[in-house]
Amino acid sequence: MEGNVIVSEGKQIPAGVKVISVFYYISAVLGILSGILFLVATKLMGPIISQVPVIGTLGSMLFIVGGVVMLFFGILNFFVGRGLWKGKNWARIFVIIFAVLGIIVAVYLVIKGSFVQGISDLLVSGLIAGYLLFSSKVKEAFA
Repeated sequence: MEGNVIVSEGKQIPAGVKVISVFYYISAVLGILSGILFLVATKLMGPIISQVPVIGTLGSMLFIVGGVVMLFFGILNFFVGRGLWKGKNWARIFVIIFAVLGIIVAVYLVIKGSFVQGISDLLVSGLIAGYLLFSSKVKEAFA
């Protein structure tokens, strides 16, 4: 490790990129665990859900679809975190796109009146997008 730059596979990866990568790894673990929990809950909650006619079939299906979607995004976040850690430009572009989408959602939240969540989301997404787009060290690492 040299200063705030971490050497990875011959590349000088800034420590800030590594921090973002760790957040993606944490998100991956939480997504995978949530997906598994939803799929297990489908089995456990099946008898309870089936007693409510309106959501009987749909309820179980929602748990299954929700679990699969969470598993997918958990696995995706793992690969994005790994890509950032290793200095892969596709991962940087992916994170920038999702940070920009996060900014758009945050602005919508502020407009709708969720000021605290909207402003905090705007700050986090804006910092991540700005850092990955404009930092000279990041540009050098992913060149």
